[in-house]
Amino acid sequence: MSKITLGLWAFGNAGGFHNKISPREAKDIIKTAYKKGIRSFDSAFSYNTDSILYSALKEIGIRTESVEIFEKIMPYKTLRRKAEASLRALKTEGVEAVIMHWPREEEEVYAALRDAENLVEEGKFLSLGLSNFPHYLFEKIKKDFDIRYNEYFSAPTYITPPEKDCRNLKYGIYSFGSLLHDDSPQDERRNLFYYGKEAYPHFIALKNTVREIAQKKGKSVKQILFSFALSDNPYRVITGAGKKEHIEQLEEDVLEKEDYLAIMEKAEALSGYNKNDNIFSHDWKGR
Repeated sequence: MSKITLGLWAFGNAGGFHNKISPREAKDIIKTAYKKGIRSFDSAFSYNTDSILYSALKEIGIRTESVEIFEKIMPYKTLRRKAEASLRALKTEGVEAVIMHWPREEEEVYAALRDAENLVEEGKFLSLGLSNFPHYLFEKIKKDFDIRYNEYFSAPTYITPPEKDCRNLKYGIYSFGSLLHDDSPQDERRNLFYYGKEAYPHFIALKNTVREIAQKKGKSVKQILFSFALSDNPYRVITGAGKKEHIEQLEEDVLEKEDYLAIMEKAEALSGYNKNDNIFSHDWKGR
């Protein structure tokens, strides 16, 4: 399944959005993904998932170098040390891309990018990428660095356009489970903008539309949302999984145009209620 990247976030530091998954369960999910045809994985130093990925691949006799790995690292002065620690955990000399994860002060970002650029020149990563950067800062950075990848949140709850002239990695397709589970969660998701008083009716309208389409087509809500994520043809769609079944049930082409437009209409109405420039309310506008 060449369009899919398996995200490993839930296998390590779940950030309060997922139930904890044991290393054994995580490795079984990775192996199921590989058998399904997925050859791309999204890891991060802060997730603490590199050794799990290596171990799972080793159990099926696959070398780390034979798959595509995106390694996200925060733009701190410790970037090189963390990047090299991840490579040691993966037991490899290099992977596809080092992805700068979350913008901070511009001076700090640029210093970290210079370190990352040196790692690419040394052959430890093939390319550079950015994750969750606002458009204005992405465009500014591209003038000074060869940015090949853009990892960005885009989901029916918050539509974000891809960046031009790079490979776009879309994540968040299930909106942290908000479109799958409770209408009123009691965990960290309750702070997301679409649970606010004004946005909430639009969130429920979106959720009902997706449910109705799923019921009409005899598909799961997950299958509908996954197909919706593929609609604008990103380079990869990053999807998480809490069970092997979540990988086994993925189908790529289940949405018709009229269903896509019905979801998009509700999605655009909801997205307008987010006052910041990303889903997590980190407001980078004007910085």
